[in-house]
Amino acid sequence: MKKVACKSLYLLFFLGINFFSHAQEGDINIKQDPKIDSLLNKKIELDRERYSKEYYTLQLYYGTLEKANEILDVSREKFPNITAELSFETPNYKVHAGRFKDKIKGLKTLDKLKPIFPSAFLLVKKKP
Repeated sequence: MKKVACKSLYLLFFLGINFFSHAQEGDINIKQDPKIDSLLNKKIELDRERYSKEYYTLQLYYGTLEKANEILDVSREKFPNITAELSFETPNYKVHAGRFKDKIKGLKTLDKLKPIFPSAFLLVKKKP
């Protein structure tokens, strides 16, 4: 019984001290150079231009024309809702599938295609 009363007394004592003690209070004044706002607006404008021209695509294959045509046919057959196209960049033919504005959508689609196209990867491209 004495222990409970003693613990209660200590608890009451510390709660009383906590109630009457106050933390330090103060005001914070931030002085900001006006050039920061103009630089921030310029950065936002440049990012909008950059992101409006970028998109994600999946590269399924690069190599010979015969194999690229095979991969293109397989991708169109197995995934008709994902657009696939063939392009040529010296010295290889490339098969790209889909155009994604969001990286997450591209990665989710990549997960679906990986079992059939194990060498596929996500690629960032720029619109011409």
